[in-house]
Amino acid sequence: MKKIIKQIPFAKQIYRFFQERQYKRRFARDCYGCFYGVFQTFEEAIQSAPQTKSIGYDSAELAQEYQQMLEDNNWENSGRVIGSYDYPVIFWLNSIFHQNQGKTIFDFGGNVGIHFYSYAKYIEYPKDFTWMVCDLPAIVNSGRTLAKKRYVENLEFTVDLKDVKGKEIFISSGAIQYYVGNLASTLSLYHKPKHLLLNRLPLYNGNQYVTLQNGGKVFYPQYVFNKIEFIEQFSKIGYELVDIWEDRNDSCIIIPYDPEKSVPFYHGLYFKLKS
Repeated sequence: MKKIIKQIPFAKQIYRFFQERQYKRRFARDCYGCFYGVFQTFEEAIQSAPQTKSIGYDSAELAQEYQQMLEDNNWENSGRVIGSYDYPVIFWLNSIFHQNQGKTIFDFGGNVGIHFYSYAKYIEYPKDFTWMVCDLPAIVNSGRTLAKKRYVENLEFTVDLKDVKGKEIFISSGAIQYYVGNLASTLSLYHKPKHLLLNRLPLYNGNQYVTLQNGGKVFYPQYVFNKIEFIEQFSKIGYELVDIWEDRNDSCIIIPYDPEKSVPFYHGLYFKLKS
């Protein structure tokens, strides 16, 4: 009977309306990792957000949670850092180090230093290298506190993307889609690192759009990129695509009623600046 009702135009609209209301109520609460809506801009997505959580990643509570997990050594043991999507990055980063093609890293959206800490189990860092994390103020403050407690050297923090100047390796994992600007244009303006390792990206074959994600403690808007256009924008500023891999851990299922907009799995990319 439900299938028959859904085929009637007017009844189909009513069914869709109530189904959307039901999903949005669930999305507003504890639907961690869920997505809602297709929008043109970040502002439009933010305006549609329920009032049950704050907006954005610059949360002191969230930063403290990450810091505490690393202090208790729970983060490394939880499996939340190293995933199948990390191994291509580790492979290429290790190759870059061994070939002496770079010793300065700019980690965009690197949180409190989770990649720095977790990759150290798999890579022997050069003695004279530097790793700079760029993130939001609350996250950076917690990262600096944690590094001081751990007596960590070679790990620096910044909130300014302009500090990418002079860096040879650019890493970003699961962060570019939350950046309101255009990364290729920004790097072209400030500095183009020799190597780009861009991971956990929602790429698909349709038009670029913005959606809203439930991040647990907060909501945040994010891009879903057209795969060809995303790659081409880096090619236009002088990069060549060296490798591309699938990230089967992440997905972006857009609800309601946009199955053609959904991304069943993410991608990672390695670009190298042409000579």
